[in-house]
Amino acid sequence: MLNALFPENYVPGGPYDPLAWFNIVGEVGCVFWVLAYGFIIRQCFRDKSYGLPLVAICMNLAWEFLASWVFPTPVPLWHLFDRVWFFVDLVIVYQLLRYGRGLQTIPEVKRHFFTVVAGTTVLAGIGLYTFFVQYHDLLGLVGAFMINLVMSVSFVFFYFSRRQQGGVGLSWPAALCKLLGTLGTSVECHHVIGMTQPWLGGLSFLHFLCVSIFLFDVLYLALVWKEARAHAPAAGQVRTGAALAVA
Repeated sequence: MLNALFPENYVPGGPYDPLAWFNIVGEVGCVFWVLAYGFIIRQCFRDKSYGLPLVAICMNLAWEFLASWVFPTPVPLWHLFDRVWFFVDLVIVYQLLRYGRGLQTIPEVKRHFFTVVAGTTVLAGIGLYTFFVQYHDLLGLVGAFMINLVMSVSFVFFYFSRRQQGGVGLSWPAALCKLLGTLGTSVECHHVIGMTQPWLGGLSFLHFLCVSIFLFDVLYLALVWKEARAHAPAAGQVRTGAALAVA
């Protein structure tokens, strides 16, 4: 079945060769994404918070579920990364459900918090799946970068919101790893999508997504780094009880 869907599967140096240089770059990017999740989880358990914008968590969970259990995947290593992300993301979802309601500043969202989370996740899953079917988004990669852009834009507003709450849940190492992870997967996906999806008629939309994501990621990293520096303890002091940490 996979051979029929992905005829280039076993071509050395082809789009699905995990040892092709562009796929190695993407696989390193995937490792950075796992590290980003790890830094976020550690910081948020310290701060009793959640570390991604609510809508990004819901969209991420929906995509990772589809990538892990629904979308076909020709490379076992990629499938492994999808499932690692999915199970790690469940921890982030737990943090959202455990701490998120009390951090909401909009009364209506706070009142209907769990319904908002569930509804957003379900709608994201339906939207991603129908996009995959309608536009033949092989492996769901274009959908993944669309989510990534939503996340990157939301992170900037997330920062300003959290700054008013003492910076809880913010981590500059997570921001850096997210930037590097997306750079790596951007290089990979330009090659994989360009080699396997000629029906797209070019990569201009992917160019837009990747450049926009990079710009917002740089902005978010600069903001979080500046915040971390502002809250860093003086030399020789032992930090106690600060809300924002350099994770």
